[in-house]
Amino acid sequence: MPKVCVWFYNPCNDTSGLINKLVSRLDPPFCHCEVQFQDGQACSIYMGCKAVMKCRSFESSCYTPVVLDCSGPEYDAMYACARTYADSAVSFSTLKMTASLMWLPTPTPERHTFCSELCANVIRAGGRMLANVEPAKLTPSGLHRVLAEIEPVPVPLTAVAIDFK
Repeated sequence: MPKVCVWFYNPCNDTSGLINKLVSRLDPPFCHCEVQFQDGQACSIYMGCKAVMKCRSFESSCYTPVVLDCSGPEYDAMYACARTYADSAVSFSTLKMTASLMWLPTPTPERHTFCSELCANVIRAGGRMLANVEPAKLTPSGLHRVLAEIEPVPVPLTAVAIDFK
C-alpha cells in the first residue's frame, strides 16, 4: 500500500528563525510542513520562493511525521497535484499565510499559497482531506490536528512493573 508522509517542523531548537518562532507561537508547535512521496520527492513552498519538488531527507529531530496510507489512485492524484504546484511555479503568499494565522478571509488566487495550504490541497487531491476543512485557514499545526483525526498518530505505551511484595 502506498504511503505519503507529511513532515511538520517545530522550531524549538532553531536559533536563527525569528519568523518560524513567531508562527509557531501563534499556533504551536509547528511553523512549516512538507509532503513527501515514496520516491523521496518532497513538495513544499518557502517564504519568498516558488513551490518546489525535490528529493530530501528529514533527519532533524525537529520534524514530526504523519504517515497517510493511501490507495494507488489516491497516491497518484496527490503526486500529480504536487507536481502541478511545482511545475506551475506557484508563489509563496505572505498575505495568505498571515490570514491563516489570524483566521481572516482573503482572496484565493491559485498562483499563490503557503506551506500548509499547499499540503492540504495535495492531500485533498487524493481524497484524504475532511470535506469541511478549508485549506486556506490551516496553519501547519492546524493541519497536523486535522491529519491526527484522519490518521491517528500511535502513542507508544510504556509499562512500569509494580512490585506487590
